[in-house]
Amino acid sequence: MCGFVGMFNRNSACDAEQMMTGMSAAIRHRGPDDSQYLRRDGFHIAFRRLSIIDLDTGAQPFASEDGRFIAVFNGEIYNYRDLRAPLIEEGVEFRTNSEIEVIVALYRKYGEKFIGMLRGMFAILIYDAEQKTVFAGRDYFGIKPLYYRETRDGLLFSSEMKAFLFDGEMGEFTVDPAMLQHYFTFQYVPEPHTITPGIQALEAAHYMVADEKGFRTERYFTPAFGKPSEESFEAKAEKLRKVLTESVEYHMISDVEVGTFLSSGIDSAIVTAIASRLNPGIKALTIGFDVAAYSEIDDAREIAKHLNVEHIVLKGNCEQFRDAFEKTVFHLDSPVADPSTVAIYMLAREAASHVKVMLSGEGSDELFAGYKTYRDSLGAGRFEDAPAAVKAVCRGLSHLIPNGVKGKNFLLRAGYPLEERYVGNAFLFNEKQKAAFLKCCNPNQTYTELTRPYFDEVHDRDPLIKMQYVDIGTWLKGDILVKGDRLSMGNSLEVRVPFLDKEVFAFASTLKDSDKLQNGTTKYLLRYAFKDYVDPATFMRPKLGYPVPVRVWLKNELYEWAREIISRSTADEFIDRKAALQMLEDHRSGKADNYRKLWSILVFLTWHRLYIAEADRTRERILRGELAYTQRNAWFDAQKAEEEAK
Repeated sequence: MCGFVGMFNRNSACDAEQMMTGMSAAIRHRGPDDSQYLRRDGFHIAFRRLSIIDLDTGAQPFASEDGRFIAVFNGEIYNYRDLRAPLIEEGVEFRTNSEIEVIVALYRKYGEKFIGMLRGMFAILIYDAEQKTVFAGRDYFGIKPLYYRETRDGLLFSSEMKAFLFDGEMGEFTVDPAMLQHYFTFQYVPEPHTITPGIQALEAAHYMVADEKGFRTERYFTPAFGKPSEESFEAKAEKLRKVLTESVEYHMISDVEVGTFLSSGIDSAIVTAIASRLNPGIKALTIGFDVAAYSEIDDAREIAKHLNVEHIVLKGNCEQFRDAFEKTVFHLDSPVADPSTVAIYMLAREAASHVKVMLSGEGSDELFAGYKTYRDSLGAGRFEDAPAAVKAVCRGLSHLIPNGVKGKNFLLRAGYPLEERYVGNAFLFNEKQKAAFLKCCNPNQTYTELTRPYFDEVHDRDPLIKMQYVDIGTWLKGDILVKGDRLSMGNSLEVRVPFLDKEVFAFASTLKDSDKLQNGTTKYLLRYAFKDYVDPATFMRPKLGYPVPVRVWLKNELYEWAREIISRSTADEFIDRKAALQMLEDHRSGKADNYRKLWSILVFLTWHRLYIAEADRTRERILRGELAYTQRNAWFDAQKAEEEAK
């Protein structure tokens, strides 16, 4: 919906308008419809608006009529009308139809605890001029971002990290070697950490209260899995249909047109099916590439035909993918080594030319157990009591078998406890592998430092719930939601995720393992509950997740491009260029399948160039608008013209 940067400064005489203006320019893509700056005492706020709800009177920052509260928020509160009604009955008078006025009224009445009443995605800042305090809060799952940095005299906030490029007190971006080492395992830097020292993410489901003495943070929600429900399977299916349909209906509240992303999988098909029943003829968008086995277009086209929705298809190729790479890395803020990010950026750019809001199926896999690796949990418990000698043999054998070869995962499960081998849905390099190319690698550091707290919180639960809980705490926040927010908002597009709703989670948290994994199938109850909404092929189709042919291209079309990025890098204090180039040669020759590992290096080196080596040039490009979305690339227009000609 929007973006903001803010400052809470104990020195009320501080003049920060110039810095706020630069920081605001860095996130103009989040809100091209309006820009406002406001200062009250030591509180400064610059706001960028993407108009979605209450187009005429919903401008921000919002000031209460008595002048006590100044507030901004980014996101959507889907139940704000429900929360507004009882306040009106109590005599509260509203000047607008906006969510932000309801937020301020709730904060006035309930204080900090109001945040647990909200249903939606949000990042909020509220300044109380009477108490001289700032409240900052973030939604339950971390859908909307909020970063902060402690300054000499207070706090600096931003919707995106890139705004800190204009933070004169911080100086230049730097790299935290410890977080870089973790990046090369997880393929992102897990929150609340960032790759840059001094910049932190306010964690999902947390709020912060700051005053002239300092600040404190509180956790207001834990995605806890409750006691399994003993209801019948059919009763659960009926309840799931009801709660998810309600969530999609809430997520479609808008004063502008809403569309959906449509892949070949069950999640987006269900969301599109429900949305099309609520709004017949809704637009659905799909992307695919011109390499066999890396396109979901044909399957998505069948789904769209079955649902009778308007289907918009984007066909991409290697050149277009390469051209979108730099802007993708820029908009991600911090390195995220997921090749699908470029495809998502391209699709979001096309979507933005049709609608302002899109629905996505993200979050379903974490709540309903959709990843293939979750099936391993069914047999994980049987290895826990195996003799130590047997485990040692399995560990040794697992290291001898190459990745991707059948039997390796079985031996890993037999040789290592879940807490030592599972770090989330992605796993790039172990610590020994990192030492071969990462010059700052610390042999005393291990990736389990970041996952251990999550495992400790669910130490008495079964393996499947442990894996889901770790993914919700790491992978979902650090990969799925980062690319969903940054790459859509990088194109001035809002993406909403109906599965990541607190009521949907409340239901999903009571499911048995057999409701989620059954007959060799993931998300079993979800598939069953909506089997009548989609065609039979979609009902059982496995997840692909925006497949892109990077593995193929790095051997041919992208080989020279990748070699140039590595060879011209100035990040020699971190990456051994010779080792990285050898990795590329081994991949090209077929000696090893290194595409995901290579991609992580290419993303980091490009991020390092944009945010460190060429930071001054990046700032200039931001101010000129070169890195922000302005209009679709010429090749999008050419493709549409070609399609229309046919």
